[in-house]
Amino acid sequence: MPKLNRQKGFTTIELLIVILIIIILASISILALNSQRAKARDAKRESDIRQIRTALEFYFSDEDEYPVVAQPIVLGTGNAQKLCSKADGGFVSAETECQKVYMSQIPQDPLPDQPYTYTGSINGYDITYITEKETANSPAGIWHAHSENIDRATGNR
Repeated sequence: MPKLNRQKGFTTIELLIVILIIIILASISILALNSQRAKARDAKRESDIRQIRTALEFYFSDEDEYPVVAQPIVLGTGNAQKLCSKADGGFVSAETECQKVYMSQIPQDPLPDQPYTYTGSINGYDITYITEKETANSPAGIWHAHSENIDRATGNR
């Protein structure tokens, strides 16, 4: 009886099943990674807002007022790239020479389509920013940072 020549290896069905499993695992990993990226961007936003608020409080302590801006400005761009003394103009461009600098680089939102905006009067200010992911302590959405607190239309934190 002649010997059959059977090659050892995987069948097409077995290869397709392995490829399908790899695609499913990769999809799950990508979804989890995107969620973690959004959380990281939100953490950066929280840190940025804390730093900006601290600089504004130092400014207020020295100048007895907050930078006055009637129309909302986008922080970190144009004429709002750094925070200097009132004599230097408050929020100024990066090239402006200042006598006293409260914040040498105003941070920008990690996503360019949702910038931090600032409006301010002598007695107070409002910084608006947007978070992406809901956490145990706060829902996602639009937030307002003031000299006293940070709040959202649906609650405080």
